[in-house]
Amino acid sequence: MTLIFNLYFSIVVLAIIVLVDVFIKFRNPPVLKFFFLLLPISISLIAFINAISAVDFVFYLAPLKTTLAFAILNIFSILYFPKFKKWVFIITSTMLLFTIFLMLVNKDVIPRGPFVDSFRAISVDDDLNVKITPLIRVIRFSFLFFVALNIGYFWYVIYKKYNLNNIYYEKIRKWTSYIFILSSSVIVLNIAISISNSNPIWVNSLTIFISFYILLLVLKRPSFLNHSAIKIALGQKFNQDADTVIDDTSFTEAFYKKQYYANSDASLENLSKILKVNSGELSLFVTAEYQMTFNELVNKNRITYFLEVVQDPRYQNFTIDALAKKVGFSSRQHLHKPFKKFHGGNPSDLVDSIILAEQDKLK
Repeated sequence: MTLIFNLYFSIVVLAIIVLVDVFIKFRNPPVLKFFFLLLPISISLIAFINAISAVDFVFYLAPLKTTLAFAILNIFSILYFPKFKKWVFIITSTMLLFTIFLMLVNKDVIPRGPFVDSFRAISVDDDLNVKITPLIRVIRFSFLFFVALNIGYFWYVIYKKYNLNNIYYEKIRKWTSYIFILSSSVIVLNIAISISNSNPIWVNSLTIFISFYILLLVLKRPSFLNHSAIKIALGQKFNQDADTVIDDTSFTEAFYKKQYYANSDASLENLSKILKVNSGELSLFVTAEYQMTFNELVNKNRITYFLEVVQDPRYQNFTIDALAKKVGFSSRQHLHKPFKKFHGGNPSDLVDSIILAEQDKLK
């Protein structure tokens, strides 16, 4: 049991690390970040309850485990099937609400009665092994069937219907495959556990396996997911024809060599027209290659350009407002926030330090 306790404790520690990583690095969209945060939160609570063998909290495990399926299925629908995300959310929410109802029944929060008692567990042992009624067993299998059906459909559409030759798919293919392997394993192992009357060894092994697996998947997620806009349906983007893939050379030529970022009207839409590509494709390219949004990339390069310009003798008599407009910002006010983010401090302090340095040279 010491080994089991240590494994569960290590899961709690890893879950906290993953939680912090997602909270800091994941920026857009908020709804996708919410579902990613649910994974380490649920896993840490599940591991903690199992680690201390808290019989009083055993009925919290079902809602927490359902939350994992709730989060994973919604992540899939948002990334690949945005048209169906509303229905996936409604159905998975129903699953979650039902398991919360079961928890309330078994915690005696809901008054007893013939109907309510049919959802009550038969017994709970010291190993947190719950013996359930035939009705609950049927409902449990129904939930598993629903999850399996969704995963099977996702697999069929992604691997059979989409043209998967796009370079962006290569960045997420393994990650997606690992999720399918996890989902399939969970379904098979849950069936095996049900048949074996929820043997504690099998239950602990499955829980530990799933916990580590999910946490590592979230920790090793493709970096561009941290910045992708909600409108980007990866499945649709993976289905782009090969000739629409953005060429690194053409992007470098337009964006860097021609200093597109210094244009005051620089935007994703305008650059996509110049490169003759879809704006969504361009956004995905930027997040995949530079791990930031298009606007962040523009502002970062404007600040780099500002640092060059402010030290150029030709612009030593320019005001900060004029320098800001020179590098592409509409005003001095719009310069401050990106400057602090990508350099630190404020522009006026930098300009003053350069002026003082020049004065010292003349003495």
